Amino acid sequence: MLVRIFSLLLFLVLAVNVNAQINDAQNLTKDVKSLMYSDPEKAVKTAQYIVSNQSFGTAEDVYNALLLQSEIYFNLKKYNDAVVKLISADRISQNVDDDFLKSKNEYLIGKLYLELGFYDEYSEVLDDINEFAKSLKNEDEKICVESWVNELKILKLYHQGKQKESLAQIQTHINDKPNLDPVYNSRLQIVKSNIENKKSYNFQNSESYFQFLSGLIDLKFQIKNGTFNQLNVNNLKKKFPQFNDGVFFIDFYKDWSKQACGSNSSDCFGTRREYIKLLKSTLADKQEARVNVINLIDQKENAKIHEQKEFQNKILFLLFAVASLSLIISLIYYFIIKSKANVATVEFEKENISKEYEQRLSDQLKDFQASHVFTIPEKTENLILSNLETFEKSKDVRDPSLSLSVLAKRMNTNSKYLSEVINKHKGKNFNNYLNELRVNYIVEKLTQNPEYLQYKTSYLAEEAGFASRTTFTTIFKNVTGKSPSQFIDEIKNR
Repeated sequence: MLVRIFSLLLFLVLAVNVNAQINDAQNLTKDVKSLMYSDPEKAVKTAQYIVSNQSFGTAEDVYNALLLQSEIYFNLKKYNDAVVKLISADRISQNVDDDFLKSKNEYLIGKLYLELGFYDEYSEVLDDINEFAKSLKNEDEKICVESWVNELKILKLYHQGKQKESLAQIQTHINDKPNLDPVYNSRLQIVKSNIENKKSYNFQNSESYFQFLSGLIDLKFQIKNGTFNQLNVNNLKKKFPQFNDGVFFIDFYKDWSKQACGSNSSDCFGTRREYIKLLKSTLADKQEARVNVINLIDQKENAKIHEQKEFQNKILFLLFAVASLSLIISLIYYFIIKSKANVATVEFEKENISKEYEQRLSDQLKDFQASHVFTIPEKTENLILSNLETFEKSKDVRDPSLSLSVLAKRMNTNSKYLSEVINKHKGKNFNNYLNELRVNYIVEKLTQNPEYLQYKTSYLAEEAGFASRTTFTTIFKNVTGKSPSQFIDEIKNR
């Protein structure tokens, strides 16, 4: 009796503790949302606490915390950090049953696609959002998701330079007020002000983040109409110290350096130097972000393939079960009919046939399970990873005759193990992995050795180990977002 009472008390204590942890995680999530536009650094750290202590809340809490971190990093123009958080979020999305959060995941991916130039993949994001939206029953969630879709369409026009069309769409949706996204209107107002290059809205009652962006727009407008005073820059930085990351000021310094150098001002050299420094930092971050976006795309494609295979396996298993059941029913019916003639003989035969069938069914099930199990010894996996690190720094990357089987032989392993390790730890198949290494090699040469800027594309393709110039050009653009000639021209202009 005492044991039962003690067990009941222990169960109640654990239940209360779990419920308290869930409530704490939800309260911390509210703190993140309230701080993300006023103190982003503190908001990121608070969200990271939820992520690092995954038993602290539910899977949805961890997933939401990762999405909030990605959104904050995007607002801070730290695009690579934003992509990394989305990759982590996408990995646990299978364990989350919240289509509203999954819609937000796709919305954030769409914004990154547009910012980094992945316009072809952007349309798939809209399809995924619309698919998730079909299952939403909460009216506020439906309205919010619809607003995100409208915003993505506006941003696509904006990034494509279609300013008139973008302004027309903004005017249509500027008064939309989704309850679950209270800063939606402010985001559209910032896009509108950027297009018009002037403050067209009073952000005094808005979050400090949007007040800061409005101040930046005002500085650029002052440069444009000749009323700029350097003291205004210092005042803006002093007023919003939490947003003093130089990347926010890249367009400002670009406009300022043009104005200063055009009028032979003494500020020309200093502003130009600051602009180039910020441009290099921004390009480096976007370059790394593009590589990780490709990893994210591969991860999402692999997840879809995995879902299709699981669905196919379920169908096959269902068919197998139906066929087996039909066969069993047929056998039972047959034996019942035959038992009328000879009960003893039927029972004997039924027993033997049932045992034989069960053994065959067991063997088939074992074969089925064995064909779907593939594991690599931990020691072998670690050795292959170590060999891959050495390989990435070697000249073998540029070997035009290199293939999966050739590399596996050089590493004293088999192709299946090597392919599995690359897919698992590099997030891509062997060909994409090798092509990315080759492109990164040429990018490093172009940025570090000026003499490479004079070489023809065909020579660069051959140097990297590609079989043809066309293949090299296509893959180079997929990795960097630019063709080799555009990339070289951009470096020369800098």
